[in-house]
Amino acid sequence: MRTRVLGIVVLACAFAGAAVAQTKITGTAHCAKGDPAYSIDVSDHPGHSLMLEKAACTWTTPIEIAGIKTKDGVDVRTIESTATKMTSSGTHVSTMENGDKFYVSFHDTAAVKDGKPGDAMGTWSFTGATGKLKGLKGKGTYTGKFQADGSVDVDVQGEYTMAAAAPPAAPKKK
Repeated sequence: MRTRVLGIVVLACAFAGAAVAQTKITGTAHCAKGDPAYSIDVSDHPGHSLMLEKAACTWTTPIEIAGIKTKDGVDVRTIESTATKMTSSGTHVSTMENGDKFYVSFHDTAAVKDGKPGDAMGTWSFTGATGKLKGLKGKGTYTGKFQADGSVDVDVQGEYTMAAAAPPAAPKKK
C-alpha cells in the first residue's frame, strides 16, 4: 500500500511540473514603411515580385512579459506578392524597457486588390530571448492593417511560458 501511495505522489508531482501555466498576452505595434526595402519583379506573371525589407516598430500598446513591457523592435522579412495575394515570413526582434530582447518568427498572408494589400493574418512563435526572458516560449496570432503611407499596425495575441529557474548548484566538496 505504501509503495502504491508513493507511486501516486511521484506521478502527481511529475504532472504538476509538466503543467506549466501559460500567460495570455496582447499588444499593438506600429511598424514604419520598410527602410531599406528592395523589390525585384519576377517577370513570369504580371504583378509577381519578391521583396526584402527592414522596418522599425514601436509598441503603441506594449506587451508585458514577466512584469517587463515591450518598448520597440524591428522586423526583417521577405515578401512574395502576386496580383491577388501576398505572403511574408520573417523575424521580429523586440527590446523590452529593461534592455532584454526576445525573438519571434512570423508568417502571414494577405489578399491583394488593385495593387494594395488587405489585412494580413499571421502566426508567430518565440525563438529565443535574453536576460530575464531567457527560456521564453510561446506562440500566437496577429492581424496587420496596412496604412496609406506604407506602414502597418499589428494587433498581437498569444500566450507564453517561462522556463523554470534551475536549482542552485550543490556546493563543491573539498
